[in-house]
Amino acid sequence: MNDAASQPHFRFIHLALKATTLTAALLAPGPALAQSASVAAEATSPAPAATGPAPTKYHLGAHAELDLGTLIALKQGAAFAGGVVWGPFRAGMSYATFLSNKSFGGTPDGFTMRANYIVGFNASYFVGKSTDEGFYVQPQLHIKQQGVTNNATGDHKDLNSVAVGLELGYVWKIYKGMYVAPRIGALYYAKKPQGSGNHPVPIGDRAYDNSRHHDFDTYLIPTLSLGYSW
Repeated sequence: MNDAASQPHFRFIHLALKATTLTAALLAPGPALAQSASVAAEATSPAPAATGPAPTKYHLGAHAELDLGTLIALKQGAAFAGGVVWGPFRAGMSYATFLSNKSFGGTPDGFTMRANYIVGFNASYFVGKSTDEGFYVQPQLHIKQQGVTNNATGDHKDLNSVAVGLELGYVWKIYKGMYVAPRIGALYYAKKPQGSGNHPVPIGDRAYDNSRHHDFDTYLIPTLSLGYSW
């Protein structure tokens, strides 16, 4: 009787163990399920941002300089320039005034010619550089007034002109921001000092005609600037 009565209990326990084992097998993640979960996680994770070369950051600064050639070679002269610097680019203004002569300015005998003012606007690019050092090219615009005096009579006339051109130079930094810059240039007179036909200009009892300034204004003999850039 006892064996017969206990047999259903063993059968129930056996079935319960099978059910427990089957449930555990179904709930436990297998290799395929784990791999699927990993792939899903990778698909939903954000892609890393693309990294490229960092953009070049140019330094913003300024520069100022004196034209030593004008100060040394010409009388009663002043010549200076300055502007902003951004990496290999410059933009600025210049000013010059001086008493010209026959050698440099082509002033005819019997006349005195003074550059009352030369106001320049310019922009420079330093070729292949990331700073304002080395070889550069500089387009420029000059607004000029020449004062011409007849030495015999004292008669005077101011001649106005506008010139556009190009300067080539080299900035050599000798100590920190201090530099020297040899340079040459040529400008074309968009508005000529003696008028569009380059006719001689009567001043007193004589006619002034300066062939040096009919079409071009040049400084092909290098001049030298001393400046500082920061």
